[in-house]
Amino acid sequence: MKVPIPLTNAFGEEFEQTLARTCVAAGLLPDRADLRNKRFLTRSVAPHVERLKELFNRLQEKDASSGLERYWQKGSNPENLRLAYFLSFMPGNLYRMASIWSELSRLGYRWPAGPGPLQQLRAIEFGAGPATGACGILAGERFAPLGLPAEGNFALIEQDRATLALGESWFADLQLWLGGPAYATRPFHRKLDPSKGWLPRTAPRFNLWLMSFFLNEFEAPASDIARSLLDSWDKHLDDGGLVILMEPAMRLQSRRLLELRRELLAQDAARGGSMQLLLPCLGHQRCGALEDAEDWCHEEVSWWRPPYLRILDDLTGLDRKSLPFSYLVFSKTRSSRAELLPALSGARHTHRLVSPAHRVGPDWEFYWCGQEGKRRLRLKAADQEIERGSILLNAEFRGDQQASRIDRLSQLI
Repeated sequence: MKVPIPLTNAFGEEFEQTLARTCVAAGLLPDRADLRNKRFLTRSVAPHVERLKELFNRLQEKDASSGLERYWQKGSNPENLRLAYFLSFMPGNLYRMASIWSELSRLGYRWPAGPGPLQQLRAIEFGAGPATGACGILAGERFAPLGLPAEGNFALIEQDRATLALGESWFADLQLWLGGPAYATRPFHRKLDPSKGWLPRTAPRFNLWLMSFFLNEFEAPASDIARSLLDSWDKHLDDGGLVILMEPAMRLQSRRLLELRRELLAQDAARGGSMQLLLPCLGHQRCGALEDAEDWCHEEVSWWRPPYLRILDDLTGLDRKSLPFSYLVFSKTRSSRAELLPALSGARHTHRLVSPAHRVGPDWEFYWCGQEGKRRLRLKAADQEIERGSILLNAEFRGDQQASRIDRLSQLI
């Protein structure tokens, strides 16, 4: 994934001051200057970051449910715990979502023009927290636009009232700083239960559907979650609408997303095939990462962290100069992938790098994924950038799944 430089550089002083204003107005930060006050961060934020880090890391255990207590449950200093999440984890998750948006833009996707239900943005974010995904869309559209309509709104669904209120304020403040369309927010305080449906039967239709870090909250098998999602998309997602699903890059959670991908594709095909998988996969092929029980698939993006976050990372022993995550993007459409992503048009074969590229003698060595599944390849080094997320068009290669060589490559994007 190649994120545009304006987006990687967007989280500097002005972003930080906007964040500080939101925190002060919400009563979470005594003064804007405290955002870089090491004494304040050490006493009031860093210990709660450590607590949250422990909770998130427990998702790596076989019993993922053991780490699912609510982050800001009632107890000792819930405001500081909420502040710790907002300052430490929210900005990176916002950037992850914006990076996904920028990848759509890079490959030529544009919001459909002309009359129809997509001419007013009707977005919904499930488990919105402090409107993290919605704000990621705002940042992505500002620095890597798809051409969203000038009018619309975001429905925010979150089970914690205080966090939901914080999200409304943050969305408004960030939107004011970024400029562009003035979208409204509609907050809904609600606990999700996919067995009862993601939305009430009487809910309206949407054209942008966001879900971040949601699989760890449900013990239902992937087949059941896929069925409930497809039922909801059939009733509540406009034709031409987009779905973005994002999960942690940890093995168990990433594999759950890949299992959900498999179920969504299989069940959708049985229903007639209304959903087109756009990213990161470049086809509906069987997932190569699921072939090995110890394997998984994730993306990784780099950014310039906000200045205060560098201080906080030093205090907590974290290093978030790069951000890993797993994701899927679907469109509800009968159009082909090449029609929706013009950068891929005319390509007979498409493959994406799913690992870093390492120099081995005169070659690059890496893993890619395509219609043939996942395999290891070598490519003669040249004066072109190749990295995780790069897409190779019309590559001619030879060899087996463990060791192949690319003989000819028409384009690298």
